[in-house]
Amino acid sequence: MPNTPLSQQRVIGGLFGLEPPLTGKSTPPPFAGTFVNYFLNVRCALLAVCETANPGAAWLPSYLCGAVLDPFRKLGVPVRYYDQHPAAEPIELGWTEHVTRGDLVLTIHYFGFPNRTLPAAQLAQQGAVVVEDASQGLFVKQQYPESHCILYSPRKFLGVPDSGVMVSSRGNDMRSETLQPPPPDWCRNALTMVQMRREFDLVGGENLWFPLFLDVEKTFPLGPYRSSDLAKLILETGTDYQFIQRTRRENYAVLLERLKEFALFPELDAETVPLGFPVCVDARQRDNILEHLYGQRIYPPVHWRIDGVVPEEYEKTHSLSRRILTLICDQRYTISDMLRQTGAFLSALN
Repeated sequence: MPNTPLSQQRVIGGLFGLEPPLTGKSTPPPFAGTFVNYFLNVRCALLAVCETANPGAAWLPSYLCGAVLDPFRKLGVPVRYYDQHPAAEPIELGWTEHVTRGDLVLTIHYFGFPNRTLPAAQLAQQGAVVVEDASQGLFVKQQYPESHCILYSPRKFLGVPDSGVMVSSRGNDMRSETLQPPPPDWCRNALTMVQMRREFDLVGGENLWFPLFLDVEKTFPLGPYRSSDLAKLILETGTDYQFIQRTRRENYAVLLERLKEFALFPELDAETVPLGFPVCVDARQRDNILEHLYGQRIYPPVHWRIDGVVPEEYEKTHSLSRRILTLICDQRYTISDMLRQTGAFLSALN
């Protein structure tokens, strides 16, 4: 790969192309269960939870994607924060005294690593509605018996145009037949977007999918919408989840062997399937490192930029937000791609 001209090296990162049909026997999705509902995305699922529970307030971790706020803003639910660091450190519990009956408490499983720090049993006894957000952890099982449900975002792990999955082990009070189909114009654009990315990955050429991706993300509907039939079909019968699981773990291990000193999660247990390989760098260097990687056709996301979203009083999470970036380890890429990425990252530090 070092002798391959940069213009001919494939893009690492970004949107997944449409998942190719699986001709062999499919493996059941990791979220398979009795009580499963398919929404257009996780925000639509979270909106449905709020409409059912009618919480007096929503307690959110201080490290999160700003889009999580959208359902609460739409319904006028007051938002409160509690201090939570992605590396699953013990959390300060003084805030739990202020949680009242009917409040919603969200916990996040960061980067595919199970987060077991929430005092869910205590909160449930106080009458709180506990929701697990596994948008970054498609293979994470429901961690708290007391939680109302766990939410997944398959779009972050494989090539589907939409979908947000709600799973509960306690019963199903969401009636999926009351959900509306996604708006047809948006749905058409979302499908076109993933088709264009797949063609780009296969034959190269001009990058035409990215502007459409930005428009689709900007206009993503928030309401009582179910997933598209295509996304549900791919998720239930058209995906090799064992391959996804194995490849992500193998790629993470390669990066960990070479970049352990930068890793947010320096250990990989026997079951975790990572979203990516989050690393921490000097905040003064982070944006320059990103630009260097972009120049090498490597596009690591930042999870997340929380300035203007989370109050500045949560200094620890703001500090992390300014130092973090997520290298790519998903199933589209090979060991050779991991070595290329490692070399580009280390050269960006110098």
